[in-house]
Amino acid sequence: MKILVVFTGGTIGSCYNDGVISPDSNTRYKLIEMYKQNGGYAEFDAISPYTVLSENLNGEYFNLLYNSVKENINNYDGIIVTHGTDTLQYTSAVLSYMFGLCNTPIVLVSANYPLESEKSNGLENFSAAVDFIKSGNNKGVFVAYKNNGEHANIHRASRLQKHLAYSDKIESVNNIYYGEIINGNFIKNINYTEKQDEIKFENMPVFKSTSPVLKITPYVGMAYPQLNKNIKAVLMESYHSGTVNTASKDLEKFCNTAKQFNIPVFLTGSETGFFYESKELYSKLGIQVLPTVTPISAYIKLWILCENNAKDIYKAFSKSIGGDIL
Repeated sequence: MKILVVFTGGTIGSCYNDGVISPDSNTRYKLIEMYKQNGGYAEFDAISPYTVLSENLNGEYFNLLYNSVKENINNYDGIIVTHGTDTLQYTSAVLSYMFGLCNTPIVLVSANYPLESEKSNGLENFSAAVDFIKSGNNKGVFVAYKNNGEHANIHRASRLQKHLAYSDKIESVNNIYYGEIINGNFIKNINYTEKQDEIKFENMPVFKSTSPVLKITPYVGMAYPQLNKNIKAVLMESYHSGTVNTASKDLEKFCNTAKQFNIPVFLTGSETGFFYESKELYSKLGIQVLPTVTPISAYIKLWILCENNAKDIYKAFSKSIGGDIL
């Protein structure tokens, strides 16, 4: 069993330095050493395309990671990517869309505390990733993460929910994860289903540091931002019930301005078959309701489609890849 470990920084690749958590290039090797000292066995190679705290991530890092994985994906039984938790969902989505349900499993792992802390779950997450790769026959991109008091769960990487405030828990949409690791064995979740890839992104876009997709989250008393020529699409998140304030004159003005700029406006978080009066105005405002995809994955998918100059963004978005559409 030969596994490539791609170290990118984050808490799992950091240490305490005068009471401050900061990246440490030596910590990446410590993770593999700790795994072996704990009785684990596998043949590892290690590379590090960059080292960064994940809150400092931008689009340019996606290019570096993609190229590193692409160059090696056919040479290993599996690939483990270490990553910070803050932006784990974004990188997970990028890899999900660029590699789809690839034959070589790619597993991202993080840690809630640096490895030197007794409270860290980093080694458990790494061990779970190795056990999962060893189990075989699992295609695509995943995340291995152990929440406090639970077994290590294996999540489909395109289905991660964003973190709740003040929480380091990782959860899948609707809490339906791919499976779990129990006593070193992978147990598939019988309730998990997904579609096969219906589309493939032939070319990796060259991500710029900033995104052409304007992402908006609703709040009471909302003020809408200005639009400009650099924006190629707008992604609006809804409240949990799939609604936004369609009674707002500011929203109407914002949508009219988007039409003038030929900027499509999409909404994520609104499921079909559950209607409020406010939902009936989406079509009138020119808001296109996306299929059921987690908001962060929807954002990344739109970013890729915009960078690739997709002719029909909605049509391309509606095709499943990497198990993203529920």
